[in-house]
Amino acid sequence: MNNTITNDQDLKEIVRQKYSQIAEQDPALNAASCCGAGPVSQEVYKIMADDYTQFDGYVAEADLGLGCGLPTQFAQIQKGNVVIDLGSGAGNDCFVARYETGAEGKVIGIDFTEAMIQRARTNAEKLGFHNVEFRQGDIEAMPVNDGVADVVVSNCVLNLVPNKQNVFREIFRVLKPGGHFSISDIVLLGELPEHLREAAELYAGCVSGAIAKEEYLRLIEEAGFQNITLQKQKPIYLPDDILQKYLSAEEIAAFRTGNTGIESITVYAEKQAVPAEVELEIRTATAGDFQEVVNLLRSENLPTDDLHPELPHFLLARANGALVGVAGLEVYVTDALLRSVVVHKEYRNYHIARRLTNDLLKQAKLSGIKDLYLITTTADKYFEKQGYTRIDREAVPAAIRGTQQFNGLCPNSAVTMHRRLEKPRVRLSDLQNSCCTPNSGCC
Repeated sequence: MNNTITNDQDLKEIVRQKYSQIAEQDPALNAASCCGAGPVSQEVYKIMADDYTQFDGYVAEADLGLGCGLPTQFAQIQKGNVVIDLGSGAGNDCFVARYETGAEGKVIGIDFTEAMIQRARTNAEKLGFHNVEFRQGDIEAMPVNDGVADVVVSNCVLNLVPNKQNVFREIFRVLKPGGHFSISDIVLLGELPEHLREAAELYAGCVSGAIAKEEYLRLIEEAGFQNITLQKQKPIYLPDDILQKYLSAEEIAAFRTGNTGIESITVYAEKQAVPAEVELEIRTATAGDFQEVVNLLRSENLPTDDLHPELPHFLLARANGALVGVAGLEVYVTDALLRSVVVHKEYRNYHIARRLTNDLLKQAKLSGIKDLYLITTTADKYFEKQGYTRIDREAVPAAIRGTQQFNGLCPNSAVTMHRRLEKPRVRLSDLQNSCCTPNSGCC
């Protein structure tokens, strides 16, 4: 293998050769290196990979210790969905996705390394899965027809592709209208040192091919996706015994104390679902919308007695002028309660609730809200996949516990949930003894 990066085709060949080796390599070596490529650390066991063993559908033989996130955890896969996994390896995410979509759904794994495809097919045959298929191909030109997938997932793969814009365009092409993706990948904060950028081993190791987070998100938007949401973020710590192969002691010290960072993100986005003849508008509510909002909430048996007549912190969805969705916040300094989320039954296949709640979340961050709470009797699994976690009722701030929204729902059946909006800033120098942030679950 050459030591420096050259052109796009050479890069693809580097990746193909390395991942052919990784297909037969000990998963423990993969976990203790950068995606199985380059030197193995003696300091940190899991540098990028997260723990899949907690998930239904997990198959140990398919887990090669690769990846940088858990995209299937956030992918909102429903029974009967068609799911495509980009860079499917030995089938790890495909088998978890197969559990989610069930026997009535279908999972297609795409990988351009023959050794990986053969290993994945062997695993599927052993499991007796007839609705999990592995296709060899380039994810810049997927061997899939237009509009076939409900969901696309991928785990730490797009950073290996030279032309990421082409991949996002291909994802848009293969998704059905209203389909979505959840992708875990490596991005950069700042610029890598030159010797890291040029290291071919670290290209195959998911580092050198990473791009700036802002550029990554821009490419998604330019491909036509909407409702782009960061579902999870965590810093990646490269231990010194890996860096010292590429950098001097002085360069390592500068890297640790500088503004450069490496981060794993899990990002979600949707292909527009609303038909062209439906003009959908998301806007801020006003006092003039009050009665319409009350009528929509009452049609779904949601409480309205405590609604403020000016509807502060509420967003509305209108289709051709008619009110079809609403969601709001009750704000208590830096805490807020998500409430009154409802969409008219004729518009529930258009992901309107997700757009409303995600736009509210963005507004909440800009307003200085740090913690978001909700209580639900029916939608806990949906909100878990949106990044909310279950908490004890007693953990909710007293001001929110005293609201009519909380007191009006039976505590025996209702689920209380929380999402932290403000991520603590973590410097790489603070992570020298850890492969991840505290409590992130990756170690």
